[in-house]
Amino acid sequence: MKFDRKKSLEEYGKTLFELQQKLKDYEKIENKDELRKNYGSQILTEKNLDGEIWKKFPQNPKYLVSNKGRIKYDGKIQPQTHEINPETGEPKWGYLVLEDKNLRQDYIYNFVAFSFLGKIEGDGMHVHHITNDGYDNSVDNLVLLTAVEHSLVHGFKIGVI
Repeated sequence: MKFDRKKSLEEYGKTLFELQQKLKDYEKIENKDELRKNYGSQILTEKNLDGEIWKKFPQNPKYLVSNKGRIKYDGKIQPQTHEINPETGEPKWGYLVLEDKNLRQDYIYNFVAFSFLGKIEGDGMHVHHITNDGYDNSVDNLVLLTAVEHSLVHGFKIGVI
């Protein structure tokens, strides 16, 4: 999702409010596991998914990134897994990375944001999951926000994150 910061103050505030509401609406869904079965991160078939678009990853053209949140390396779909917390050895649920540790270790949402949303390394922009579900890394579920916008959407007080 592209976020237009050139809107009027009223429209800008309304968009941030709508992002907050989408988080609340998603939280009401009871069976998220059933929903997640359809996410690109869970589908390893080499066939393109319905409406799937592939782009070269700007940092390394050996990677292709799908608008559905799938990654190919050297033409092959790469399995995704949870990031492991180095301090506890436990999975960080909802933070997906490539399973093959020899490949780039970055969050899948960053691959998608760099390839489809124009994110730039070191730009300070946050990648926000519109539904707050880190398993859905499709471009339609991601938006670039400033740190302040991200805090507002999640209901945090400014400076207290």
